[in-house]
Amino acid sequence: MGHIRLGTLPQSKKWREVVALLNSDAPLEQIAQAAADASERDLKRASDDPVFQHVSNLLVTLPLQARSPSFLEFVAGLGLSEENLTSVTGLLAGLNSSIDAQAYELGRASDAGDIAKAALLETLSVQLNDRLPSLFDPTPAEVRRALAGFSSGPGFAVLARDFFARLTYRSLDYYLSRELANHTGAGKRFASDAERVAFQQALRQHAFEASRIVQEFAGGWYGKTVWNEQSLDQDAINKFTRYAFTKMRRELGRRRAA
Repeated sequence: MGHIRLGTLPQSKKWREVVALLNSDAPLEQIAQAAADASERDLKRASDDPVFQHVSNLLVTLPLQARSPSFLEFVAGLGLSEENLTSVTGLLAGLNSSIDAQAYELGRASDAGDIAKAALLETLSVQLNDRLPSLFDPTPAEVRRALAGFSSGPGFAVLARDFFARLTYRSLDYYLSRELANHTGAGKRFASDAERVAFQQALRQHAFEASRIVQEFAGGWYGKTVWNEQSLDQDAINKFTRYAFTKMRRELGRRRAA
């Protein structure tokens, strides 16, 4: 099975500009925006990746299916068993296997798909555990109810924000992490690994703060597309993810200029 890489940014003029910023005292906001600009073409292509699209479909449809009488049939179609629904960990393990199986069936894994899968699983882990009791193991009904809680406009907006924050951070870090090691050491931007890690943590927080723009429109999109027009299909989901990427890039630029 082949593996599709995102791109070869280090050879581009825009990426050389990112490297120059890392060599200077440029603020994080400027570096994040420059990295987003440099990776824009590759990330637009990522939205067309079939594994990425499968993940984005799960983001949108899982909460909706969780409130449907045919939920068990839906997850069975993904390759999940009822055992996978007895815990958040089981659900995430089942989804991980399902996404990998989809990639195998397509005959191609991809960096874009891997990044999106990691972002989805992290998002579901955090958001579901936040909604479930912490003292006792949740029941399958409670796990399903927590998942269904994201099927409203406001609920989906929270889920989408978390996903795109993690997706954006992971996409930027995919490129930056390979370069940051070259700027770590005595006399360099990061005097130690601890300083480099602190920079990456700040980048993660920066992406989360910028993702508020996604939360602001995602709920309205979900309500209109799913409940008002009842026109949810893969094409509609693809348009949503492309627009979310565009909004995130613009927001990173706005925050740089602020």
